[in-house]
Formats: sequence, structure tokens, C-alpha cells
Amino acid sequence: MQALLTKVRGILEQPSSAPRYMQLAAALELCIGQYNNLSGQFLPPERQIVQSLGLSRVTVSRSLALLEEKGLIVRQQGVGTRITQQLDYSLNKEDVGFTAQVQQRGGIAGNIWLERTQLPIPSALIAEMKLSAGAMVTKLRRVRLLNDEPISLETVWIPQKWLSHPEEVELSLYQYWADRNIFPQNKRYRLRAVSCMPEIAEHLGVLAGTPLLLSRQHTYNAHGDLLEYCEIYCRSDIYEFQVSE
Repeated sequence: MQALLTKVRGILEQPSSAPRYMQLAAALELCIGQYNNLSGQFLPPERQIVQSLGLSRVTVSRSLALLEEKGLIVRQQGVGTRITQQLDYSLNKEDVGFTAQVQQRGGIAGNIWLERTQLPIPSALIAEMKLSAGAMVTKLRRVRLLNDEPISLETVWIPQKWLSHPEEVELSLYQYWADRNIFPQNKRYRLRAVSCMPEIAEHLGVLAGTPLLLSRQHTYNAHGDLLEYCEIYCRSDIYEFQVSE
């Protein structure tokens, strides 16, 4: 955090006609965006910011209030000021999966396993996955973590031939597949805003009724074979989806 304050101090030394609290807010926003590994971490206490930057307590407090209004930080009395978690998640067909995307952005990916099992395909998914009744599928259900904070609840159904030993998947399904020369090539997404149900709220640590994004995803290999069908409930305060041609 000292590097962040040093960077902010340098920005504040540049001439500007804006009010000092707005200069500080803009400098902090710029630096937070540049240091991806700060996501989820706590800023220094206001007193330390005041002393490090030579500003008044009122100026620092007004600046932090601006950043809080923008959703860039969360201030909790008695706890501190935390930089909001943010995940810019690519939906391009060449995206490399959750774990790799988090690591590329300087974060730490993790998960809490809820289920790793095999079962006959549920009747509700026969048409969705275009499989015959009675076909065996592998079901993976887990809470995805970003820097130890739960950010999504993911349920994945996989035709059994692509994953016959689900207990062997520890963190990254895509890395597990890559080690066995199975490579996702094409993806199809459907996104919808939903209200968080109580059971999902418990897993994600949010209130029931909180807005979520539901992503339904089909993933295929180069031959057009379905590798997985996913239903992922994503915290809308953390995920920001990116799509490009």
C-alpha cells in the first residue's frame, strides 16, 4: 500500500484546478485501476493517508466518500476501508476459464466443492444438452472464490466421456482437460438478471434478493461435441463481462 500512496502523492503534485478532495479521489481511482493485485485489500486508515499525503482529514474523508458512491471501495466502521473486488470476465470464445482469467489479472482463484458426482442426466437437461434419456453425466457444483471471497455459484454438467473421475479435478477443469488433450473451442452464453434465492445467498454471503447475473454456458470442442453445460450465478457487484469480436 505504500507504493500506492507514493504514486498518489506524485499525481497530486501535478497542477490542477479541481478541488483537492476530487483530485485525491481521481488519483486513488487511477492507482487502484493500475494495481490489479489490490482487489479486495484494505486501504491504509484515514489517519495514515492524512499523514502520508499531507492533507486534511476532511479532504480524505470526502474523497473516500466519492469512491464509495462509485462502488470502488467499501467502508465499514470498526473494520476499515476495503477496495471492492472486481473481475473483468471475458466471454470471448477463446477465453481460458475462470482460474486462468483470475490469475492473469493478478488475483487468487479458489473454490469450495459442494458436489462431485455422476448420475443419469436429469430430465430437465435432456433437451438442453441434446443427450438421450438415461445418459450418464458428471455433475460439478462449487462456490468460486476470488481472493478468498465467494463471488459465484457454479453448477456444471459434463457428458461422462469427458470426465469420468470428477474427484480428480481440484481447481481448474480446463487445466485438467488440457493435460488430457481436451480443448474447449467454442462457447455460447445466455445472460439474465435474477434475484438471489436464499440457498444461493447463503453460499455467496449476500442477502436474499440481491441482484445476480445468471450465465448459462454451452462449451464445445473443435468437432462440435458438447463438453459442458454450466449454470453460474454471479455476483453482479463483482463480475463485469467483456465481449469483443
